Amino acid sequence: MRGFLLTFLLIWAGLCGFRSAGADYPPSDNGTMMPLRFPAETPSLPDSLRPFFVSHVGRHGARFMSSSKKIAHLRRTLDETSSLTPAGEAFSSLIESVARRTAGRWGALDSLGEAEQTRIAATLDAMLPGFFGKGTVESMSTFVPRCVASMYAFCHELGRRNPDLQMTASSGPDYNPLLRFFDTDTRYAAYLKHGDWKRVYEEYYAATVPVAPAIRLSAGFEPLAPEELREITMEMYAVLQSLPAAGMQTDISRFMSPVEYHACYLVENLRHALMRADTPWSDEPGKGAAALLRDMIASADVAVSYSSSIYMVKGIFRFGHAETVMPLFSLMELPGCTVPGDATAATMSQYWNDSYVSPLGANLQMIFATAPSGRVYVMTLLNGHPVAAMPDAVSAVSEWTRLRAWWEKCLDKTR
Repeated sequence: MRGFLLTFLLIWAGLCGFRSAGADYPPSDNGTMMPLRFPAETPSLPDSLRPFFVSHVGRHGARFMSSSKKIAHLRRTLDETSSLTPAGEAFSSLIESVARRTAGRWGALDSLGEAEQTRIAATLDAMLPGFFGKGTVESMSTFVPRCVASMYAFCHELGRRNPDLQMTASSGPDYNPLLRFFDTDTRYAAYLKHGDWKRVYEEYYAATVPVAPAIRLSAGFEPLAPEELREITMEMYAVLQSLPAAGMQTDISRFMSPVEYHACYLVENLRHALMRADTPWSDEPGKGAAALLRDMIASADVAVSYSSSIYMVKGIFRFGHAETVMPLFSLMELPGCTVPGDATAATMSQYWNDSYVSPLGANLQMIFATAPSGRVYVMTLLNGHPVAAMPDAVSAVSEWTRLRAWWEKCLDKTR
């Protein structure tokens, strides 16, 4: 799995890298604010298989910064110093541009996010020509507006392409135990607040976050305590990493070198891995996602039981957050979504990369189909790319009975 992830990221960086002032800043260093990268070609289901059901779980699409807190703190910090450097003046102007563009839309789905969900639906429809021409699909999302808007954008495109398709779309707190378990699972929520992951993270944070980007903004910042400088640097990173998703561009090299930007990514990447994936420090994230995986198995079982019925639901689409899909993908041990027992804080990025696991618009699609023999198979797509859903699988197509047994084995770890 480690080799798969490293190979994927090397190819990805080569295809998607951008240059700033002559230095490379790989898009993967934007972590969970990396927009979804679609495959060059639409995947196809083997001709011998007849699809009958699609199970989809995904993260909302691209959004603006989730709140104004970091912008407000940076603004106050810069306003309180009288010795801004040219870089400081430029960054002050940048945060004002971000504030104007995002005003009244903090955390909201943006036009890129809507386009992502539209394209995900269009790609799925193109993969299965005629499949959604008739029948029923069900969609659900958390109550958070960007998730609701993602669901509506997806459903609107699927419905536009298939006028006779019957769709239901619902959202609200009733879905929290499945899609916001990071809030409702009391044991997992306690781990997030008080777990030993904080000690590991804080040690790495203190040793890794550079102070130079903060000092670069103002000569008056140099006397500040290192922890204050590191906080400023990470707030700068939060603003800079949000720009591609918001459709904004800037010359990053004015504020951070590639090495400094990568260091900030490593810190955020570690934090997400410790909080949202099963690691040597805890398996609470996977336990939190267990109810969602059980629900996915149960709905698949119903679909398989009624696979020959014209009245069956053809698809169930679930829309949540990065905090929804990261623990789920980790629990399922999808390629590139697991952390081995010998991982350390320093080596985490070799196994876990936010921009691969949970970019904006991240999704897992499982297409259920029958073969001429009557056997049921499942084609698995992670973020639009075919992946082997089990460690011993040689392709993205698995026999359902074996895949179901593997998922049950994954769930055994949570009991």
